[in-house]
Amino acid sequence: MLIAKPVKAQQDNVPYGNNPNAGHYLKMGDSTNIYYEVYGKGRPVVLLHGGLFGDISEYEKLIPKLSEHFRVIAIETRGHGRSEIGEQLFTYELMARDAYTVIKQETSDSTIVIGFSDGAVIAMTLTLAHPEIARKMVFAGGNLALRGYREGVKERLKNLTGESMERDYPDFVKDRKKVMPQPERWNDFVEKLKNAWLNQTPIEPSQLKTIKCPVMVVGGDRDQYNGIDNFFNTYKLLPHASLAIIPNSDHIVFFRRPDLMENIVIPFIN
Repeated sequence: MLIAKPVKAQQDNVPYGNNPNAGHYLKMGDSTNIYYEVYGKGRPVVLLHGGLFGDISEYEKLIPKLSEHFRVIAIETRGHGRSEIGEQLFTYELMARDAYTVIKQETSDSTIVIGFSDGAVIAMTLTLAHPEIARKMVFAGGNLALRGYREGVKERLKNLTGESMERDYPDFVKDRKKVMPQPERWNDFVEKLKNAWLNQTPIEPSQLKTIKCPVMVVGGDRDQYNGIDNFFNTYKLLPHASLAIIPNSDHIVFFRRPDLMENIVIPFIN
């Protein structure tokens, strides 16, 4: 969530997250435009990225592999990248509704949903609300409730501001503003996103037990936000789950170990 990803070259020079050849906009019920990109053909796979630092390019190494056999629908969650902020305070339920609207626009088939960090929470929230939408799910680096974070994380989230982000990560904020539809609303975006983090609706054990699709729970062994016990407990509560603890990885598993994530995710969804 708050882990900056190093600047890196785009896979095969495709500007994932800023690609006019693959990009689409869809207006939500509150008139907020959500941006997404589509690649490949076949059974639909939905990609949901992490919060704040996240965008579609998190999956830049996975999208080319997936698009060889699947139709990849990569969604930019509201306020991130080219998606508009809108006027509502962000919640995971709101972002799950956005994802559902995009999915229904693009396919009538069930989907394989891959979510990382905030995207994992959105994926779980989406599947609980619309169990028919998810054929399989990858729940990577996600948490089930604010109380599940490591000690000190909640305080860090509370103290975060748009101004502190610009001070601590000036290059990232500058680059993000270049693609934002309303860059002048950067501070507003951060405050709206904090609402989702700090007022997260807990996902209870009884709800997890209703998830019928196979779920791959993934976490880094050095995740700064979630202990390994959180990933293990989530895995144990799901009726049809697998567990992958990624060695030598912090929170951003898709960046730290892209080769290993590919070798785990693709066989699972196949």
